[in-house]
Order: sequence, then C-alpha cells, then structure tokens
Amino acid sequence: MSSIMNIPHMLKKIRIEQWTVKELIHKIDNNEISKPRFQRKKKWDKHPKNRDDSKPPNPNEREYIEFLYETENSVHPITFGQETTPLKIRFSNIDGNNRINALKYFVVKPFKIFPEYLKDIEALINSLPLSEEYKETLKDIFKNLSYNEIINFKYKSYFIENGHAGLYKKIQIYRDTFEPVEDKLKTRLKIRGEDNFDTCVKINVNLFEGYTIDELCKIFEDINKYNTKLTETELLASQLFNETNFEIIDETHKAELEKQIKKYYISKAEGEVLECYTHDTTKPINAHEFIVGFQNYCNEKYKDIIEKNDEKGVGLYYKIWKALYLNFTSTFTTENVNDFLNKITDACCIFNETIESIFTCKINDKLFNKSCKEKMKSLKKNNIYVIITAIIGFRDKNTDRNDIINNISKCLLYHFMVNDLKNKDNKEVTDNFKLYDSITYIAGGGHIDALTKNILSEPYIIIDKLTDTIFKNLIDVLYSENNNPHEINKSNKRRTLKFFEKILMLIFYKEKMPSNLLKNEFSLEHIIPYSCKYEGDLDINRIGNLVPIIGAMNSSRGNKHIDEYSKTADGKDFCKFIIDIIPESNEYDKIVAYNKNKKNKSAPVIINNELYNNMCAKNEETYKQNFIDCMFKKKK
Repeated sequence: MSSIMNIPHMLKKIRIEQWTVKELIHKIDNNEISKPRFQRKKKWDKHPKNRDDSKPPNPNEREYIEFLYETENSVHPITFGQETTPLKIRFSNIDGNNRINALKYFVVKPFKIFPEYLKDIEALINSLPLSEEYKETLKDIFKNLSYNEIINFKYKSYFIENGHAGLYKKIQIYRDTFEPVEDKLKTRLKIRGEDNFDTCVKINVNLFEGYTIDELCKIFEDINKYNTKLTETELLASQLFNETNFEIIDETHKAELEKQIKKYYISKAEGEVLECYTHDTTKPINAHEFIVGFQNYCNEKYKDIIEKNDEKGVGLYYKIWKALYLNFTSTFTTENVNDFLNKITDACCIFNETIESIFTCKINDKLFNKSCKEKMKSLKKNNIYVIITAIIGFRDKNTDRNDIINNISKCLLYHFMVNDLKNKDNKEVTDNFKLYDSITYIAGGGHIDALTKNILSEPYIIIDKLTDTIFKNLIDVLYSENNNPHEINKSNKRRTLKFFEKILMLIFYKEKMPSNLLKNEFSLEHIIPYSCKYEGDLDINRIGNLVPIIGAMNSSRGNKHIDEYSKTADGKDFCKFIIDIIPESNEYDKIVAYNKNKKNKSAPVIINNELYNNMCAKNEETYKQNFIDCMFKKKK
C-alpha cells in the first residue's frame, strides 16, 4: 500500500508505504538498505535494564518487539532515502536505525529476545536419558533457531541438513513427546497465536525519492533536532556533514587523521545489521570527521590526558573549538583548522610534560607512579577542558613553558589533594577549600563555557588564588584528618596511603635523591618499626613515621635499629639524602627500646609517645615545606 505526495521539485517526491517485516528483512539481506555516514550508531539494549524511577526508561529491543506484537503496526514510520538506478533500487536509512536492528535481531535470534520461551522445551530435554553433551547441544540448537526455522521446524530435515544426523538418531524416538511442546512454542511466537509475525506486522515507511545525500542529511537533522535522545555530538555529525571547505596542511597530521576516521567508521559499523559507510580517502574530510579523528588520534598518543571521542553530550574537542572560534557555523576554514591542530598538539604536549614532571617514570611504578597516575583517570571532560584552554591561554600570552608546567601542576595537585578530604566532620571546611579548586567540575554548560573563554584571555585566573598559605592550610587539615591515634590492639592493619601522602613523599624523594638513585626500586619504610609495642594511643602509620627507602635497604633492616641503614657504604651514603627525616641514633633511642621477647629476640617498644609524636610532626612539616618550596620555586 502506498501513497504519493508531490513536492515543489520536478524530480523529488515523498512516498508513504507499508512494508511487512519480511519485506524489510529481505531488503536488508539483499543489501538494498545502507546506513549513511551521518547516521548515528545503534543504541538500544536487547533487554530492559534495572530502572531508576527518577529517569525515563531506556528504549530496548524486547519492548519494541512486544509493542509490535500488540499493535501489529510500527505506528511511527521508518524513513529512507530512495535512489533508483537502472540496475537496482537502493535505500539509505535516515531515521529508525534502532528499530531496524531490533527487527533483524529478533527474526534471526528470537530466543535471545525471549529466552524464557524455551523454558518448557529445555525442561523436556533435561528429562531425556541423553548424555549431558547431547542435552547441551540440543539446547543450543533451539536457542539459535531463527524465527522462520522454528515456525517451519521439521525434525528430520533440520537435523540432517545441519550436520546433526547422529543426534537425530538419538532423539527421533521422542518426536511425539517433543511435538506438543514445540507447537506451544510456535504458538507463542505467532500474532494472536495464529499469524506469522514477519508477514502480519506492518512497518510504516517514508521514502524520500530524488534527494541528494546532503538533503537527506538535513532531513535527518530536522527530524532529530528536537529529539532529546540525540546528543549534541550526534546532531553535529549531521550539521557539519557538508563542512568540507578546508585543507589540512601538515601531511603527517592528515595521514593520521585518515587512519582514525577509518577506525571511527569501522567502530560505528560494529553490531549494525545494515550495510554501513566505510571511509573513502578520495572524498574530503568533513568537520565532524576532523574533530573526532583528531581527538581519537590524541587519545592514542596521550591516553592519560585525552579521552576517546564518544557520543555523550558535546565532545571535548568540540567544546574547545567553540571556545576558540565561538561557534561551529562557517568556522571550519583552512586557517582555523590548522591553527586548532597546532594549538591542541602543543597543549597536549605541555600537559603530558606536566604529568611526567610530577609522576616521573624513574620512580618505582608499583609504589607511587602507577597509583598516582590512576588519579588522572578521575579527571572529567570539563576538568580537561579547563586545563587545555588554560595552556592555550598561557601560550598566547607567551608564558615561559616551565612556568606553564608549574602552574598546571599546582592546579592538578590541589584538585587531587582537595578530593582526599574526608568531608565528614566539617563540610564547611571542605567546601571552603574547594573554592580554590579552579579546575573542579561545575554543572552547567553555560558556566563552564564562560569560564573557559575568560581563561583563554586571562589564564592566570586559574592559579591566582592558589597561594602557598592555601596549600599549607590544606595539608595541615589533611594531616589532622589522617592522624588517627589508637590502642595497639584496635587496628593492626597497614592503612592505604592517600594521594596527598604519596605525592608529598614522592616530591621529597625526587628533590633529595640524585638521578642515579631514582632508578632504584624503593618502598616506604616505617622509621619507628611498624611491629613496635606501645602503651596508650598513637598512630604508627602516620606520614611523619614514613620515609622512602631503597627496597633492598628496607628488607635488610626489618624491625632493627635505625643504625642498620648505615652498616653498608651504600646505606651510609643514602642516609645523607634523607637526614632531614631519619633521627640520629641518640634521638631514636629516646623513642624506642629493644627488649627480649619470649623467643629471646629483640622486640622494639615505644617508650616515649610524646617524643614519637614530636618526631612525626617535625617530619610532616619537612614534607610539607619541601612540597611548598618545589611548587612555589622558593630558594632554600
């Protein structure tokens, strides 16, 4: 059934038709329908997910098929562009990709959509006197039958034609037992228990005939412009489809982008039932492909910094583009595109240098570097957005490269350290410190966009308030929160160190150690042994009782006297570099005594809690001041 509506153009017309599901599937199988490059990737899940009542339910394939069983009509049309050639009529899917995928998947794998329909037949199989291997094979056969295969199922022909002759011989005597269960299964899959789904259900179809690919792209955009389920990035893919009036000058960049764009379309095609667009290097790159390809290229090069482009919200590089060039309309010129390539490449390089300057690869990966770098993964899109625009702003102001690295380091470390606050006892204190976190996430696209525009012109606003006093106060609060004195039997577990503790010791170690010693594996040593007995309340794990030590030295000391470090030439040299932290022997002896235990071995005992806490407080002040001196380039 079809009707034709003529529109004011000689060769253009819109037809409204109804196809059966069977006709639609035939066109898919015959490669008559393709998915154009601007069409988004399918999103529906197979089944409903656990629902949050505060959010609208997500569409899924099962519920769509159930809807079709109830209505026998798609109601909402699926839209195609139609191209007629002397050899073939071809269709380009403009709207309805999720529904097409749901229909195709159901017809091919109905029991993946309705697995409970197999309950009776699986129970019957389990009751048969067959080997477990035969039972599982038989269950798998039914699970993977297509709609037409189960509706037209004939035992002998199916098993023989599909290489299961041996299994057929085993079960043919149970054929009469299977038939009523099989008939019940077929009935459940039919409309009202009578008609076949694929011939009874009608799909409403809009056909746009005689339209160019650019016009079809505009139709896709117009259909989805006010559809809240389409993200801004997905809409931009269609809006920028025809923005190709630019040239990438750097051939290396261009070659890398071509590779990423090819990967992008391969990824978009995964799991799709329609023939999908593949990247054609003879065609010009459009603006959307440029943005996506460039971000994905940077992701491969700087995985700790740049996330892979996704379709959620507005992509990171789209955000930065808009901040730099104010909008997307008519701004993708050769000048802007190459300016963007250069600015982002430079900013990513500086950002990467910043991370490496903090988390140097020479430091023991297991102890510090790996766990500290995990913090980078906690940064959200808007955090990175602010940092990248700040770097670009600094570069536009001709700020010294080392100063940029130092400024970004301050912002990052403050952000991570603020997140170590427990926020339990005094939320007001935590909230006050967060006011100085210039890269923290703040909801609202308008706010973050306005902020980044200001940062581009005045980048120093991200560090103006981050004074040494603010850092000192924050570290003091963190010290206080994490110093938890307790009786010796209350907790005998070594606690996991917070980021701020690791970074304070990491920077101390980097600052004090010569480069040749930085190559050693090292660990954190308790200055006063962890196994010490003591009376009263104290925290044996507080940061002031910890010091970075070369791993071999730590193992050789155990719980022995602090002088154990100096018994080798290497140990004696090493101790010179941490003299600010390790107490002199006479000071150590005032804190710890070694008594004989039941096994006649020396066992350390803390004999003066006050001196222990004084030592820890002094060391914590040393770690803090060293950090401040390094961050604010103070001479010692």
